Amino acid sequence: MDIYVLASGSKGNITCIRTEGFTFYVDAGISYQKIKHKMDAYGLDIGTVRTVFLTHEHGDHTAGLRMLMRHGLLETVFLTRGTYARLPEAIRDVLPEDVRIVRADEPFVHMDVKVTPFQVSHDAAEPVGYVFESEGRKIVHLTDTGYVHESYLDLLSDADVYIVEANHHVKRLMDSYRPFPLKNRIKGELGHLSNEDACWVMNKVIVRPAVWVVAHMSEDCNSILDIEEAIVSVFDDPTKVRVMYASQESLPVIVL
Repeated sequence: MDIYVLASGSKGNITCIRTEGFTFYVDAGISYQKIKHKMDAYGLDIGTVRTVFLTHEHGDHTAGLRMLMRHGLLETVFLTRGTYARLPEAIRDVLPEDVRIVRADEPFVHMDVKVTPFQVSHDAAEPVGYVFESEGRKIVHLTDTGYVHESYLDLLSDADVYIVEANHHVKRLMDSYRPFPLKNRIKGELGHLSNEDACWVMNKVIVRPAVWVVAHMSEDCNSILDIEEAIVSVFDDPTKVRVMYASQESLPVIVL
């Protein structure tokens, strides 16, 4: 399995995953032109990706959907019923015929990939994260959640790659010039994981050496140093994780 993080953060999110027989996106939150540019930078043909798994309806996860579909590049869209209902009408009107409704905690197989959607806690209609398993490998995709329920730790454990957010440093967030209601939203149960909360989850679920692609980092309320300090402080053994950082510009690639 090959993993290409095209963009991550509040300005847009999209990941491309390739197995032996299947290539797909998780979300499509940047413009069509940016998607094509980033795919070209990876040496990937945008025309070969016909499927997208949506986590939720927010614009930084769906902004590129309409133009991808207008260019005839998507045939299958996986999403929850709540996400479908909350998509802008301009996107719903051009969705392909093959719209698949997924439900949290109901795994299924598509092509050569076992997919397990799971519930997350975010201010969206029915958001989910995904576990993808293929070729004896396991990938966890988990962004945009205020917390992770302990009942999911077993499901998330023992993966090869984690694309998991560490959104903010709490003090930096609270000291920022953002409006107070926005600060409360971000750090609340329907917001985003702080560095410490993300590290707590990751320390629990990483049971063997694994890659953590740190996703959805705040540009002004977080830093690589903040995250690394949290890892050293929280992890029982920081050497069990290889950390990579995703942003709007960086192009993390993992080949399994």
